[in-house]
Amino acid sequence: MRIPTSRLRKSRIRGFSILEVLIASVVLTVGLLGGVVLLSVATASNSRSKFDTTATTLAESVMERIVSIPENATGPAAQSSITDCTGSTFLINTAVGGAALNATNDRIDFAQAAPSGNYSMRYVVCSSNANVTYEVRWRIDNGPVAGTQLVTVGAKVLNASQSHATLFAFPVNIRTLRGD
Repeated sequence: MRIPTSRLRKSRIRGFSILEVLIASVVLTVGLLGGVVLLSVATASNSRSKFDTTATTLAESVMERIVSIPENATGPAAQSSITDCTGSTFLINTAVGGAALNATNDRIDFAQAAPSGNYSMRYVVCSSNANVTYEVRWRIDNGPVAGTQLVTVGAKVLNASQSHATLFAFPVNIRTLRGD
């Protein structure tokens, strides 16, 4: 059985059907949308990491200032200070007391009102894009043995130009013991 050559030529030059073009377009669209979503998530994750890193660095800076002062210091000797990029200077009280802790996990409770007595600050970090404000709070408790104190410092981002990136930027909490 021989197929006529005119029929073979017609089948070769026929091209794509509208259904094939539609399916190819849907597959291409789904792939491109997936790529856009992936890039968006990666950008938000990168921004969130930047906020977490800055909060951690700020909490460590406050922690170092507290730990550098002897636990038995009183009055002005029990305070340190830190200045942000806007020129605001914040006193850091290193006496026992401070921010409220969450009862379930002993972390700084940012749902409570900010403590008085120089145990919190709103520190501004300046950058070329926009200034970002972090809330930093700390608490000092008597330690497990005489002559020691447990220091807890928490920091969280308050505002940022990329608000979608701060949705999952949780507060950072660090602890250490100071003393003998």
